[in-house]
Amino acid sequence: MSNVESLAIAWLEAKRGEEEYRKARVALEASLAEALEVPDEGSKTHRLDNYKVTLTQPVTRKLDEKAWDTVKDRVPAEMAPVRVKVEADGTGCKWLAKNEPDIWASIAEAFTAKPGKVGVKVEVL
Repeated sequence: MSNVESLAIAWLEAKRGEEEYRKARVALEASLAEALEVPDEGSKTHRLDNYKVTLTQPVTRKLDEKAWDTVKDRVPAEMAPVRVKVEADGTGCKWLAKNEPDIWASIAEAFTAKPGKVGVKVEVL
């Protein structure tokens, strides 16, 4: 067996163990949330004899853009609870660099690129 195959086997075993621990942790988190007070939103810290347990209840808010267009005039613009995020479009950057290199060269200084974490997937054949 090659060293790479040994690494693949070890990765599969670690991944399997990781999933088992994650399931156990999630079940324990649910039990703690049942046993202690959870706020409707935000965090609450509970001090036990030997431990401090902090439960955090996130609330995700999404905007219905069509509905917002019909009601946005009811609030002053500076108080509107929305924001517009300007961010790089990776697909657009790659397309422009490949298909319109002169245009890309003229704007490239405004962008940075760095490689992310390498993804690994191992399957048993």
